[in-house]
Parts: sequence; C-alpha cells; structure tokens
Amino acid sequence: MVGRAAPDFSMPNTRGEIVNLKSLTSSGKMWAVLYFYPGAFTSGCTLEARKFQELEKDFEVANARIAGVSVDGIEKNSEFCEREGLDFYMMTDEGGKVSKAYGTSLSLPGIGTFSNRRTYIIDPDGIVRWVFVDVEGRIPQHPAEVLERLKELQSRDRLAAA
Repeated sequence: MVGRAAPDFSMPNTRGEIVNLKSLTSSGKMWAVLYFYPGAFTSGCTLEARKFQELEKDFEVANARIAGVSVDGIEKNSEFCEREGLDFYMMTDEGGKVSKAYGTSLSLPGIGTFSNRRTYIIDPDGIVRWVFVDVEGRIPQHPAEVLERLKELQSRDRLAAA
C-alpha cells in the first residue's frame, strides 16, 4: 500500500460532518495521520488517544491532521472524544468497509468485526507514505514514533524538491 493512493472513504465524524480523504488532507494542503483502533474506552485505545492528544499541537505544527477510525457508533466515538478531551475527531466506519479497504478489518467469532490497530501517514496528494502495522505492543510510544516518521518523510520531500 505504501506509495499508492490511499483508498478514499466517506465517514461521519464526531463533529457531525461527513469526512472523505480530500477533506482530511484539506484538498491537498495537509498530511493526514489516519489511525485505526479496535474500540473506544478500552485501555489500549484510551492510552493511544491520550498520547496522540498530548502531541496534537506538534502534529499541527508539522501540517498534519490526526483522525481516528473505528467501527464504534458515532455516539460512542463522540462521548469518547468528549470524555478524553480530544481536539481531533474520530470517524465511524459503519460496517467496517473502510477498515477492509485499508486492510485493518478483523473478524473474530463471538466478538464480531472491528478495526485492527494500524496507522497510516498519508501525504497531501493522498498517497500512503508509511504504514505502522505492529502497533499493539508499542501503544505508549506509538504517537511519538508517528510524529518522528512524519517529520522524516517531510524532510525527505524537502530534500528531493531542492
């Protein structure tokens, strides 16, 4: 998937808007950090969201927008954002279609379908530049690793353009 166009999507977010890839990248002006998580209010997902929130201003300075994706309903995701004081929004992947398109969908008998924990860095042109697949064991440091990789990718782009 790295080096290819990110799958487009249309999902409701916790602010009552319908978001697609173009709106997430502000029509080619911003980088996107799209992180998939299994479920709001679980210990790992709460920790990950808090860590992204701690670095939200740093992502903003790096011209990047953070957005979380899960199959949780809009109300649950909204309550999660409110309770955790998140400045970024979560998107509801109804039916898990977007998770399937991004290769993060997991189905477990007796539990159901949910999004596996993965993070995608998408450049302003909508190209997937990096995918973090082994996130589960690295949740506390993962958002800082994403920020570091984002800055490395941006630096490479600046050097290539010079």
